[in-house]
Amino acid sequence: MIMENIFVWKKRRIYLSNVIGIMGASGSGKTYSLRNLPAKETFYIDCDGKGLNYKGWRNDYNSKNKNYIRTDDPNEVLKLLGDIDKNATHIKTVVVDTVNGCMVADEMRRMKEKGYQKPLVMPL
Repeated sequence: MIMENIFVWKKRRIYLSNVIGIMGASGSGKTYSLRNLPAKETFYIDCDGKGLNYKGWRNDYNSKNKNYIRTDDPNEVLKLLGDIDKNATHIKTVVVDTVNGCMVADEMRRMKEKGYQKPLVMPL
């Protein structure tokens, strides 16, 4: 587990957040452990399109509850983080599952770009 404070400069505003990165072998319970978070205070960004893996998760996380979105666009994820901070003060935890899903999808969208057309760093 990795925990650190980060500052994100976005539109002349500084956000202070705790980032917790959870790593582990496939099938070790990383996503399954999200069942312990209160759904009313948690926003789930599904970047790999798998959803959660416990029975009834769609009742907890969905567009009706305004706490779930499926996207692998890094720019949309950044916009969502700003919108949640500004408009959804009841949200205490944001889960991005997985950041790797965003990175791979972004690379695939830009796979035909060559040489200097590609940026030197990934958006996230």
